[in-house]
Amino acid sequence: MKRIYLDTNIMMDAIEGRKHGDEANTLLDLSRAGIIQTYAATMSFATMSYLLRHHGKEEIHQIFEHLMEAVEVVPVGTKQFEDAMAFGPVRDFEDMMQYQCAKAVGCDVIVTNNGSDFAEFCDLPIMSAKELLMRLC
Repeated sequence: MKRIYLDTNIMMDAIEGRKHGDEANTLLDLSRAGIIQTYAATMSFATMSYLLRHHGKEEIHQIFEHLMEAVEVVPVGTKQFEDAMAFGPVRDFEDMMQYQCAKAVGCDVIVTNNGSDFAEFCDLPIMSAKELLMRLC
């Protein structure tokens, strides 16, 4: 089974029905069906709670419960922070932290809409949801 790390923007696409929302939701459906395994960091949920604050706390809680049916939540700990810091300065430290989480759980690929933000430091394949779906089919 493929182990796929989801960047925050992919989950936001699914939740908010943004431009790439259909592809993002398809990935989540494949994960719920046990065809792939998806992962996301705890910090992504913190970020999403801020971005989704207009939904209200009860709805956000329901959204997260639904996401957790498809996504295994990966803790961000001292090791991930230290590994990110050891790399040196990067343009997007938040993405570096997500990369460290993906590595910690042995992900095969990172799915994001901002591949260029990861390209500076990532040795894992970086794909959009659409690109990954094309490879899975």
